[in-house]
Order: sequence, then C-alpha cells, then structure tokens
Amino acid sequence: MPIYESTSEWISFGLAGPLRRRAVAFLRSHRPEWVLDSGVGPGVSSRILLEDGFENIVGLDPSIHLVRFAKSRLGRRFCPVVGVAENLPFRAGSLGAVITCFSLRDVVNVGQSLDEFAHATRRGGALAVVDIGKPDIGFWRSLIGFYISHIMPILARFATCGRTSGNPFRMIIPTWKKLRTNKQLLDLIEQSFGPCMLKSFFLGGLVVFEADRFSVWKDVFQ
Repeated sequence: MPIYESTSEWISFGLAGPLRRRAVAFLRSHRPEWVLDSGVGPGVSSRILLEDGFENIVGLDPSIHLVRFAKSRLGRRFCPVVGVAENLPFRAGSLGAVITCFSLRDVVNVGQSLDEFAHATRRGGALAVVDIGKPDIGFWRSLIGFYISHIMPILARFATCGRTSGNPFRMIIPTWKKLRTNKQLLDLIEQSFGPCMLKSFFLGGLVVFEADRFSVWKDVFQ
C-alpha cells in the first residue's frame, strides 16, 4: 500500500496523478455534497478530493484492510465503507457525485456498477472515471497491450525495488484483457448514467470519462 502511488506514477509515465486531479476538478461544483470514491484502495483519490476542499467523502472498497489504511491517513471527513460497486448501500439520489480511479476495470459487472452509481447519484450529479484504456483502433490496442503485458511489469518491478513480494502490478494484465474498448465503455456509461465525454491519453492507453447525471436519460434514449 505505501508504494502503490509512486509505482503507479512510474508505470503511467507521470500521468496517473494529473488524471486523478483532472477528474477531481470536473467534480468541483459538488464539493459540499457527499462524494463516493468507489474502489478507494489506499485512498489516493480521496486525499486529492479532501485537499481540493471536498467536505464529505465516502470511500468504498471490498477490502477491509484498504479502507482501514485509507481511514488512518485521511481523518474524520473520510467515511470508509466495505462493499462492492455492484450493490451500493446508499439511498437513491443521496450522492452528489461519484469518482472511480483505476478500479472500474476490477468490478465483476461494469454495467451493473454503473447502474448503481446512477441510482445513488442525484439528478444534476456527476461521474468521473479514470482508468487504463483499450484503444478502439487495432494497431494502437496491440501496442498498448504489448506495453501492459511485457513492459509495464518490468517497470513496476524496478519501481518497487524488492519492497514487496512478487509483482502485484501484474494483476493489471488480466483486467486489461477483459476490458471493453474505450468507445464501448463510453456507450455503456451513457446508457447507464448520462451524457459523457471521453478524454484519451498515452495513445488511448489511459482514459478519463466525465459524465452528467440526468434521471430521465435512460427513459428518453432507450
């Protein structure tokens, strides 16, 4: 956990932090509201939210060890919840916004998770997703796939410098392989949550989705 953030910066060529901050900036109008950080992990995005003036953060993760670690770092404005995105324990419309960084690809059912985000977010709320991307064009998809499967594990192992057993960043490889393409994920977000913009970086290997929540969206466009 202590080396997660620095290693993520290394293997993303310094883009992980700036993309998280971009997503946080998109949500700034929701600073006074409850914001869900889904897949909170060690609390990197939640820390950025709190530093940016957000008042109340709910950090969701299936790992009790991760939410305890995040709570120990973040203090009273951070509310840890053990759970999964496919079954959120929140009332309908109780959240102002949702952010999920480098964790949406880990859920078992992406569509169900997005539906849950939409159900828990009020009309006029927002969703920001930062993650590894899978380019729509085959050539770039193969290039990013080669980087993730062969180069990224070497860089991650070098960055950890023996401070952890094995190479936990190899877990990225199977999650990337099951990813939808960037356009397919964009369509799924729009279907479940609302109108969405996609920003691509690193040849489409890193993506930011910025979506607005309109409760009538699915009824009108289905």
